Amino acid sequence: MTEPHPDATAPDFEQGLLEWLRASRGIEESRRLVRVDETEALVSKFEPGFAARLHELLRLVPDLFDEVTVVANTERAMASMPEEPRVTAWHTAMHEALAAAGERHSVADLRLAEVRTGVDSVRAVLDAVLWSEPLCGDEYTPESGEIEAYREGLEALEDGRDIFTRYYGMYDGRAVRNHCPGAAFARVLLAQGWRAVTGTPAPEA
Repeated sequence: MTEPHPDATAPDFEQGLLEWLRASRGIEESRRLVRVDETEALVSKFEPGFAARLHELLRLVPDLFDEVTVVANTERAMASMPEEPRVTAWHTAMHEALAAAGERHSVADLRLAEVRTGVDSVRAVLDAVLWSEPLCGDEYTPESGEIEAYREGLEALEDGRDIFTRYYGMYDGRAVRNHCPGAAFARVLLAQGWRAVTGTPAPEA
C-alpha cells in the first residue's frame, strides 16, 4: 500500500528534498523549491524573480529569435571564417547580435551574460549533434546520424521531458526536475541554429 504524501508545504519537505539532492544526486550548488504538487517538484538555482527578468530581457532582443535574421547573420559570419566550424560561425553571430541589441537598448553587460549563457548551452548541443564538425568553407549536407542525434535529443526522455529540462529522479513519489526559465527560448535557438548551420530545416522529433 502506498503511503500518503506528507504535506508538501511543510518546511521540512523542502529541506528533505534539498538534502536528497545533495546526498543522492551530488547537487552541491544551492537550490530552492519553486513549485510542488502531487506529481512533480520543481527546483531552481536562480533567485526569485529571475525568470521574469530574463523574459523581459529576451523581449528586448527579438533579432535572436527571428530565423531569417539568424540565418543571414550566420551566413555573413561563415563567409568571414571559411576555415572555422559552422557552429562557431553561428555562435559568433549570435554573440554579436546580442551585443548590438544590448547597445541599442542600453542593457548592462551583466544582464546580457544571462542570455549568453543560454546561447553557449545551445552551442554545446549543436557541437554534440553535428559531430562531423562541418567547416564554413566546405559544402555540407547533414549526415543521417547527425539528424538522428538531433531527433534523439528532442525526444521525450523517460520522465517526459527533453534535453533542456533536467530530471533528477523521484523523491517522495514526485518527479524532481530542474526549473530552467529559458528552456522554451533555448529550443527555438536550437532549431534556428540547426537551420542556420546546416541550411536545412530542423528535424522533427
